[in-house]
Amino acid sequence: MTTTLINTLLLLAIILMLSINLSYFCGKEPSHYAAIDDERFSMENITKGITTLSSRKTSPFIPPFIPFRSTFVTSPKYSLAACRIQKNLSTILLHLFCYLNTPRKFSKKASSLTTEFKNHLSTETCNATHASHIATNTTFSTKLAIIRDPVERFLSGFVDKCIHEAKNKDSRCYGCDRDLVCVLKEQYTRFQMIVDGSLRSYSYEDRHFAPMSWFCDFDPDTIKNYQFLYFGETEEQQSQTISDLMDVLDTHGVDNHTISHIFDELSANRTKHSTSGSQIRRKVGEELRKSREAMRYLYYIYENDYRVFNLKSPFIYHKV
Repeated sequence: MTTTLINTLLLLAIILMLSINLSYFCGKEPSHYAAIDDERFSMENITKGITTLSSRKTSPFIPPFIPFRSTFVTSPKYSLAACRIQKNLSTILLHLFCYLNTPRKFSKKASSLTTEFKNHLSTETCNATHASHIATNTTFSTKLAIIRDPVERFLSGFVDKCIHEAKNKDSRCYGCDRDLVCVLKEQYTRFQMIVDGSLRSYSYEDRHFAPMSWFCDFDPDTIKNYQFLYFGETEEQQSQTISDLMDVLDTHGVDNHTISHIFDELSANRTKHSTSGSQIRRKVGEELRKSREAMRYLYYIYENDYRVFNLKSPFIYHKV
């Protein structure tokens, strides 16, 4: 059978099918099948929409900008506010802003800015420090957010919560008993459920391991309202973060004596939650990077954070 004959038969078959379908629709009420004169429903846009939806459903990556639990601290006197992202100096930010607002009361209740203080101090002395939904609030001329490398942030959280705290709380980190893959697999599943709306109650671990882009009421527009400070893992990088923070305080009119006190406190001490530079942190980091399965879960959970905050992704050089 020649190619010409095959093409002719195919054309006849298509014409026949079109004729059958047209005769069917022409016999129906015309108002039920009237064409929709709207650009949104053009074949091009419908195809584009289906493709986009399909890619979302099949993508293994956790998306950014999912509404999540966000906490803020403010100092109206200095027109300054900050979003607290767990494992990104969140405890220090609370202490710092409480000190800015009520320096005398704070000094009586807490021995330093980096020492964990009791809950009654947070509620009684620092109650005015807390705020909500500042992303679009024009009262504050500067809105701060501290970011760090997402994988390093996960490591910090894992060592602090899944090793140190788990010694006294067996249920911590889903009872995974220091198993990196176990924690990541559970957390990945929970984040997928939060994304699709089937999980609305957040766990202690969710709050510490959620992508940074989920905090602070971030979305593609509100994220532009923030000034970011980068918290690195080396002493030099951390010293630079403290210096940058002091520059912000100076810009907002905080007096030199207060700035000097804050600088000395942050430079000399660390919070009890800090794991940076510890031996166990290095050991877990080595274990993590040797596990292809663990790195794959990290890639799916945090790759979008690297993109949103324009950070250099380690997954470019790591086979996942």
